[in-house]
Amino acid sequence: MILSIETSTKAFSVSIFQDAEIASLELLHDVTHSQNIVNAVDFLLKSINRPVSDITQIYAGMGPGSFTGIRIGLSFANTMCQVRGIPILGIPSLDLLAFAIRKCYNSAIPFIRSGRQEVYTACYREGESVTDYLALNREDFFSFIKENAPECLISSEKDHRSIMIRDDTDIKIKTVFAYPSARNAYRLAETCGLKPEKKYLKPLYLRGI
Repeated sequence: MILSIETSTKAFSVSIFQDAEIASLELLHDVTHSQNIVNAVDFLLKSINRPVSDITQIYAGMGPGSFTGIRIGLSFANTMCQVRGIPILGIPSLDLLAFAIRKCYNSAIPFIRSGRQEVYTACYREGESVTDYLALNREDFFSFIKENAPECLISSEKDHRSIMIRDDTDIKIKTVFAYPSARNAYRLAETCGLKPEKKYLKPLYLRGI
């Protein structure tokens, strides 16, 4: 079985797969990840009457995003993999946002707010990243949008107005809501043929430029 975990934003999700999804839990609001991740995995395993020893791979969202959320999620995933000797696959959280709307838009800029009046972002065309992962302040983010001219923006928060409203902006691009999910981590890996490895997975932290 494959255990998939995503804890990089306010949303929290855990899914279990074996050829197809067999159990999933998603909390789409502010949660304390450290209090939920162990309980969520235990709950899902009990709901399908399977032992933790049946988990043979772990997929994990690796950021960028919430420093604390990423640290908690990867600490749990890395510890389980090291103790049990199983492989792990890390998937950037911005990739998961872009993957969520790939069938609706040919180009998109997902963004995840940081706690320093910055956003983590990248530009995607036909589901593939065409820029580096970036941490941008408000002004640089608007310039990035104008330069890449995407069909839509993807916000990881339903209330994205505080970062997007500016009196003098002429940007008129649709903004849609999505969240990086454990379910899509599995689907993206299967679609792209990504394979886990036996290693220690490091978080994807970004610093502003």
